[in-house]
Amino acid sequence: MQLSIVILNYNLQHFLYLCVDSVDRAISKIDAEIIVIDNASTDGSRQAIQEAFPHVIWIQNTQNVGFAKANNMAVERAKGEFICLLNPDAVVPENTFSEILNFSNKQKNLGAVGCQLFNGQGDFLPESKRNRLTFPIALMKLLGFNKGYYNLDLGQNDIGETDVLVGAFMLLKRKTYHDYNGLDEAFFMFGEDIDFSLRLQENGLKNLYYGQVKVLHFKGESALKDSAYAKNFFGAMKIFYKKHFKRNLFRDIAIRAGEIVIRILARPNHQAQQPSYPMVLISKSEVHNLGSIDISYCQDQLLFDETEVTYLIDMSHFSYREVLDALCSNYDSHRKQVKFIPKNASFAVGSNGSNSLGSAIIFETI
Repeated sequence: MQLSIVILNYNLQHFLYLCVDSVDRAISKIDAEIIVIDNASTDGSRQAIQEAFPHVIWIQNTQNVGFAKANNMAVERAKGEFICLLNPDAVVPENTFSEILNFSNKQKNLGAVGCQLFNGQGDFLPESKRNRLTFPIALMKLLGFNKGYYNLDLGQNDIGETDVLVGAFMLLKRKTYHDYNGLDEAFFMFGEDIDFSLRLQENGLKNLYYGQVKVLHFKGESALKDSAYAKNFFGAMKIFYKKHFKRNLFRDIAIRAGEIVIRILARPNHQAQQPSYPMVLISKSEVHNLGSIDISYCQDQLLFDETEVTYLIDMSHFSYREVLDALCSNYDSHRKQVKFIPKNASFAVGSNGSNSLGSAIIFETI
C-alpha cells in the first residue's frame, strides 16, 4: 500500500465529513487507506462518517489522549509506505497526494514534506514553513511576536528545505516515523510538530516544503484565542524549552515572566458574534434541497466578488482543486464567508473569519 492518511478527530463532525470527502477524491487512483482516530467525541462523528464512508478505518478512544499519543496509536495500525498526518479541519484538492508522493519518491534523506496551507478565507498561512527556534525567537513567539519564526526566505510557491513543518499536513515514510519514535507524547496539544521536525533534521534528514500544492486549513494559526488555548500553548512551549534549550536562571525568569504576561493578555473564552450575511449558492444544478435555508440568489461559476455575503459551494458539481484555486487566487476576504456543501450532505461547513473556529449550517427540512 502506498499511503495511509491519519486524521485525528475531536468533536468536529461536519469538518471531518468534509475532510474525508476531499481525501476520498484525492486517493481515488492511489492504493491508500483513510484512518480516523477519535478522541472520545460526543457529537455523532462516528455514526456520520461510518454511514457515509464505510471503508474508513475508525479507531475509537474512550478518552481524549491528546494529539501526539492518538496519532502514534493510529500510525501503529497504518499499512502504507507513506503516512500523512492530516487535521480534520483540512480540505485537500484532488492532485494533493499524487503530486506529493511523486515528489517525495525522488528525494534522498527525506524527513517530512509539507505544502501551502490557506485559511478558510483564502489567506496563506505562514506557519506552513517555519525556522528553527532559538530561545529569543521562541520567547517572542510566546509573547505574540512572529519575527524570525516564519521562514520568509522560501517563497510561498517555492520548493525547498525548511526547518519546521506544521502537523496539520505532514507526509513522511512510515518507517521514518517509527525510526524516530513518532510524536513525543509528553506534548498533549501544540509543539509536537516543531519537536518532531527538529528531531528529523538533527538526524540528517531534510524537511521539505512543496509549494506547488494548496491545502485548506480552516482554523489556521492565530493570536491566543482564550485562557484554555493560552494554557495549552504555553504548557507545550515549556516542555519544548526544557527539551531543546539549555536552562539557566535568566531563561527561567524570562519563561516565567512570559507565562504571566500571556495569562493576562489571553482573551475570554467566547466566540465573537458573526454577522448574518445573505447567502449565495454556487451550483450548476437547478434543483436544491436546502430545507428552510433562505438563498438570496444562485450562480454557476466560482466567483467570489460580492462583499457581505456567505457563499455556499455545492461540491457535487465542482472539484476541490478548482474551488481552492479560485478561493486562494487574488481573493479579498473582507466581509465574505465561504462554506462547502459536501456531496450528499445536509449541511454547509466553513469558517466565518480568519480567527474563527468555523461553523456549520444545517439544512433542516421544512
